[in-house]
Parts: sequence; C-alpha cells; structure tokens
Amino acid sequence: MNSRIALLVVVATLLGLFAAGGLAAAHAQYVGSTPPAASAPLPTAPSQVTITLSEAVQSGTGTIRVTNATGSRFDVPPVTDSSDGRTLSESLTAGGPGIYTVTWTATSAVDGHFTAGSFSYCVQDANGTACGTLPPPLSGGAPVSPLEVALRSIGFLGLAIAFGVGIMANFMWIPAGKDPDARGSRAYGVAFPVLLNVGRIASFGFIVSMAGLFALATGLEGNSAAEALKASSYVQSVAVRLALGIGLFAFLSRAFAQSRGGNPETAAWTIQAAIFAALAAVVAGSLGTHAAGVPALTALGIAADAAHFGGIGLWFGGLAGIVSIRRFFREPEAAPLARIVLGRFSRMAAYAVSLVLAGGIVLAVLLVGTLDALVTSPYGWVILAKVGLFAPMLALGAYNRYRLVPKTAESERPTEAVRRIVGNVRFETSLGIAVLVLAGLLTSMTPAAAVPAGPVGPFALDLVKDGLKVHSEVYPPPTTVGAYTLTLLLNYASNGTPFYLARNGTAQFTLTDPPRPPVKENLSGPHGNPSNHFSITTTALSSPGVWKIDLNFRRLDSFDLRVTFYVTIKAGG
Repeated sequence: MNSRIALLVVVATLLGLFAAGGLAAAHAQYVGSTPPAASAPLPTAPSQVTITLSEAVQSGTGTIRVTNATGSRFDVPPVTDSSDGRTLSESLTAGGPGIYTVTWTATSAVDGHFTAGSFSYCVQDANGTACGTLPPPLSGGAPVSPLEVALRSIGFLGLAIAFGVGIMANFMWIPAGKDPDARGSRAYGVAFPVLLNVGRIASFGFIVSMAGLFALATGLEGNSAAEALKASSYVQSVAVRLALGIGLFAFLSRAFAQSRGGNPETAAWTIQAAIFAALAAVVAGSLGTHAAGVPALTALGIAADAAHFGGIGLWFGGLAGIVSIRRFFREPEAAPLARIVLGRFSRMAAYAVSLVLAGGIVLAVLLVGTLDALVTSPYGWVILAKVGLFAPMLALGAYNRYRLVPKTAESERPTEAVRRIVGNVRFETSLGIAVLVLAGLLTSMTPAAAVPAGPVGPFALDLVKDGLKVHSEVYPPPTTVGAYTLTLLLNYASNGTPFYLARNGTAQFTLTDPPRPPVKENLSGPHGNPSNHFSITTTALSSPGVWKIDLNFRRLDSFDLRVTFYVTIKAGG
C-alpha cells in the first residue's frame, strides 16, 4: 500500500483536528433549573434557586448571582452542591415582582473546563401582570485549545502502543520461541529489544502527555493544584495515569535492558508488570471521561470506555509493533517466526475488534443519544469520521487473516506473503493514528447527548493585542441595565494555545455617551483548565449608553497587556 497515501490520511486528519479545534467545547451545559428558565410568571418569589448541569462540577467552584432589573442582589451564599455534583443550589432573600436574572459559573469536574451562563425568570405582581418575553437560557465557555487536543491524542497513541507492544511481546513473541525454527532465527533475539524499545518510547510520550494535561488543568500553582486534585475526578485521573505511566516506562526500560542479552524469556515477568500498569492506566483513564459522568449509568460508561480503548490498544499497538520490526520479518530465515507471531496477532485482533465495536456502540448510545444527533452535531460528525477510517482497517485486517496469513504456512515463498501483510499493516497503522487523533478530539468535545435544546451561546468579542488574543463573553447578552458576568480568555494569537502568564487582571468601566467617571474593579482569576480564564460579575453597567471597558493584565513575561472593547446598554431595565 502506498505510504504516501497513508501520510495524506494522517495529514488530512490533523488538519481537520485543528480546524475543528475552535468548535470543540467540552463544558458543563445548562440542563434545567428551579425556577425554570423563561417559564410562565411565578405567583411569588422563590426562596431558593437550583441549577442542574450536564456534568458534575468541582466542589467549591460554583457561583450563583441573582439580580433584578436595578442590579440589586437577592442570592444568599454559600452555593451548595448535590451529592452527584451536577446541581448547584443557593438560598434567596424575598423579592418583589419583576424580572430576575440568574448568572452562574462553574468548573467541570469531568474535564476541568470553566463554563458560565445565565437565565431569567419572572415574578408577577398582585394583579397577575406578566413581565413580557424572557430571554432564553445561555451557557458556554472557552473553546478547547489545539494543545489540549494534541496532548490527549499523544496520550492515546502512547498508551495504545505501549500496551499493544507488551501484549505482543508476552503472548506472541516469547511463545513463538518454543518453535525451534523460530527460535533459531536471528530475528528472534535481535528484533525483540527493538520491539520493547518502541513500547518504551511510546510510554514516555504517554508520560509527557499526562504531565502536560496536569499542567493545563492546574496551572502547577500549589494551592490551586491541590484543590483541583481534591475536587476533580478528571485531575485525579490524570495524576493517577501520570504515576502509572512512570511505572510503565520503568518496567519497559527494565525489560529492554534484560532482553539485550538475546534471550527474550528473561524479560517475561517485567513485561507482565508493564502490561498490568498499562491496563490500570486504561481503567484510570476511563474513570475521568464523559462516559463516567453519565447519570445513573456510571459503571456501564466506565466499562464501555475501558473495553473500547483496551481493544484499540490491543489492535493498534500490535500493528505499530509489527511496523517497527518489519525489516526483520522480511528475512527468509525469519519466516517461521513471522508465521507464528502474525498468526497469533491475527487471532487476537478478532477479539480486539469485538471489544472496540461493543464498547463503541455503548458509548454512542450514552454520549450521542439519537441518530439525528449523530448526523447533525459536530460530535456525531467526528464519530462518523472515526467509523469511516475504522472500516478500511477492519477490511484490511480481515484480508490479512483469511487470505494472507494462511499463505505464510502454505506458500513456497512465505516471505512474499509476509511482505504483503507488512505492507497492509503499515497502512492500517496510519489509519489507526488518524483514528486516535480523532479520539483525542472527541474527548475534548461536549457529547451530543449533553447539549441542551434551544439557543446556547454568549455575546462574544475578540481583540488581538501584543501577540495575544483576548476572547470576551458577556452573560446575559448586554441589553438593559443590570448585573452582568464577563469571562475573559487569553490565548496566543499565532497558534491559539493558552497564555498562562497573566495575573492581577482589572476592568475599568467608563460611560462614554453620556460621560461618567470610570469604575475600576478587580477580575477573578486566572482559573479553570487551562488557567487562562478571568471573570467578573458586575453592576457597573448601570446606565443606558455606550460603555468603554478597559482591561489590564500584568504579564509575567513582558509589559502589561491593555485592551479595550465597547458594550452598548440600550435601556434602563
């Protein structure tokens, strides 16, 4: 199979990944509330407000602010979390008739992403007078950075290869040594360390990816890192996988050193320890996924995710291992070894495919929900792209097993059959890389089943200054005088990666038409995952007119960043 075609497949997938990165957003979405958003007028003011989100939030990160048209606050802290972490509650003081706006912020415990939103409700007066049309609920957050998606993809690739190489070494290569012809070939002792070294390098890539994700989630700042580690199942999952990755690397490095003497059997126990560490990392990763956050079906989601990725690791990791030692299999004297190893791998691949398909179907039901969502949502489109790449992998695997592997035993020239198998495996591996890159993108997106119906989206503005892009969002969309929540995200303008070196943010609000003295307030942050988020809830927009908002951030690497944008308030409430 032409290697240039395989390269094009991978390049096209990577281009699609970064093109879609701006659309991908994995956040806790607004699901419902009490009182309901934009509902019929309430006869009396509620004594409590509750907000239910699509994912659990980190304990202590939720905020709720309830204001009327004049900006007066009616919320009474603290905000409390439900037992499953998906519902935020806060008491309210007694209020009169009118429209009330609820603004909320939270950090997801599933993926560590910051999110915010707003909704409104109406309390009728003594005459039963309604309040008019209320705005729909809004929720949103930062787009997932290409850096995060890349780190997730590298993690998937590294763990899959390390796991698959360990399985091949222990259950295919070492047993092949029982055959005298296979053991007598040069490749049996020489290629084995090469195979283990590939797994060792892959496990190091897994460590790097987990360390990067941990830094993105916590900012590596002492107190915030400790708090996130305590409150977020996602951060806990990353930390555990980082530790297991270090163990996996140590075991494979030890096995590599043991095998260099030319006797693969001496490394058997060390390889088995590496397999155990890889399996534990697969399970730990499943504990911190969106599937694990599905209400009432947590165990099923974890099992399906572990089975799905475990099958991918068995299959793709083995493919990558074969590609790494393909030149040894082409030697005529290595034909018996190649026949046994490839035959065992082909049989194992059938079970791996069953795990991939079974786990994938369950995950699709849990995370996509409906056929309509599969074909109309960005999340569904990425799944369809994965299926489109997986299908030719499956076809090539079946062709290798039922047509080419038997020829390694029957043909007078088994090396020709091995050459064709290796060529197909190279193409399968390229497709597998593309599939795992898309998997990294999927884990960074909001599952289609979690996206609420109706309008979801903020009022947003973007500015570029001093090489940085400042993305600002206002909740609710600015229309009348009242309380507003502003969220600000700092990224490098050149590549979209998060900018972490900003501190001490301030916002100055100045009414320009008609003029009014400025009001300066401090921003909260940086916080969230990644730690490039600032926010503020303010009543400074207290009069109709054009408001100038001057933002200032202290940069640790340069002079202060100063940007300005304008918001128009059209009415007094």
